[in-house]
Amino acid sequence: MTELRSLAVGRRDRSLLTRIGSVILVTAAAVGVVAVAVSANVVEHQQFSALTKRAQLVAAMQTDALANPIWEIDDRAVRNIIDSLRERDPAILAVSVFEPGYSEPMAVSGNPRTSADSTTVEKVIDLRGRDGVTRQVGTLRLLYSTEEIHRNTLDALLPVVGLLLLSLVTAIAIISVMLNRVVLRPLRRLTQATQAVSRGDYGARLATEREDEIGVLTKTFNRMAETVQDYTQTLESRVQERTEALADINRRIMDSINYAQLIQSSILPKPEVLEGGLAQHFVLWRPRDVVSGDFYYYREVEDGFLIGVADCTGHGVPGAFMTMTASAVLNNVVDGMGAADPAALLVTVDDKVRAALHQDGDAASWEGGFDNGLDLALCYVQPARRRLVYAGARLPLAVAGPDGLTEIRADRRSLGYRASGPTPAFTNHSLELQPDQTFYICTDGLTDQCGGERGRSFGKRRLHGVVEECSALPLDRQKERIEASLSGFQGDRPQRDDITMIGFRVRLAEDPASPTRNTLWEIA
Repeated sequence: MTELRSLAVGRRDRSLLTRIGSVILVTAAAVGVVAVAVSANVVEHQQFSALTKRAQLVAAMQTDALANPIWEIDDRAVRNIIDSLRERDPAILAVSVFEPGYSEPMAVSGNPRTSADSTTVEKVIDLRGRDGVTRQVGTLRLLYSTEEIHRNTLDALLPVVGLLLLSLVTAIAIISVMLNRVVLRPLRRLTQATQAVSRGDYGARLATEREDEIGVLTKTFNRMAETVQDYTQTLESRVQERTEALADINRRIMDSINYAQLIQSSILPKPEVLEGGLAQHFVLWRPRDVVSGDFYYYREVEDGFLIGVADCTGHGVPGAFMTMTASAVLNNVVDGMGAADPAALLVTVDDKVRAALHQDGDAASWEGGFDNGLDLALCYVQPARRRLVYAGARLPLAVAGPDGLTEIRADRRSLGYRASGPTPAFTNHSLELQPDQTFYICTDGLTDQCGGERGRSFGKRRLHGVVEECSALPLDRQKERIEASLSGFQGDRPQRDDITMIGFRVRLAEDPASPTRNTLWEIA
């Protein structure tokens, strides 16, 4: 099957001149064979007719000579006559003389057996008597060979075949030269010009003064190439203009987004502020786009500080707008209520975000309205009292200590979305602070990140495993381990969502002069 396909491809790939020449050659050869066959048949028929007439003439001449010897029953004379006849005409294979009424010959010369290459001619032998009466005295039978017919036919056809072959070769040569000059060469130039246009050289043109079909085709190609060139130049000009315009728009948009990043960064607590209230900390803040829908929060209060992480609806510019709104609402609520009751802060933030976004009251049932909100975890820390109070809306708090890693689950309610039930209630979880405790809060962008061979999510179990392995390390080293694990898992896959994770250790009030764990690691 493969050989047949290769042969078919080879036949399709042959040049047009070869294909046309092959058709002409096969057609001319078929016509020549038919012509030679017809000529051979005609010549052979003519030769057979000539041989038959000659045999009739010879038989007529010999019957007069044989009449008297047969009448007188002179066998010797009859034999001499027929032997002499065979000697004079080599085409005669046998001569037989029969008396009337006898099936056996009176005299025979040669082998009278007939074959496919022979023909028989018979002539009655008559004798006119003195009384004027003509009597039949015998029959002369001549057996002629037809090999002479075939030989003469072949001799007569050889010049015809030679002339036919010469005419065929001459005709093919002339047709090939004319076909190549008149048709194939212009088509080859046209093909080359077409290939040049397909490669992008739209200036390809062909000169022609012909008015036949090739000339019309060439002129049509020139007009087509000119039209394509005009359209291409116009299109390229428009594309360049649009590209420059889009580049300018993109530059202005990116300038705006980059400036928005500066504005968003301004609401995030500075590292030196975090260092003032925490013994150690790390912040992993990785927006999916330039700006983020996540933010982390830190605020010092009279007897401690409030620290938290928020995951707002959306990412990019919409998410950044939500972070500004949520951050402003949270600051306003803390200003009015203080930080002692994180659960109450969550309830109030829920009401105020819904009111700020017009997602309460009648607007809550509006089908065309927005439905935006946030997940939020808050920790109120009192170092002097060795106390931490946590409340969370869908964002849990993980605690690593001497006994391992534990997780305090958040309430399964978000903030700010359109109310679909009773006013949410959140739970405060109070913890006694112990030395060597580390606290972690992260958004679902980290655990939901896809990666690995099967494209599954990073997952909470994998994150907890990484944290447990490095929980004794300084927090800057822990951040490196977590980032390396996440990057290795993610691979080349795009980031799905904004990622935020914060880890911190509290500086206990009664040990101001004691070396921190970070210092101990540096000494070690």
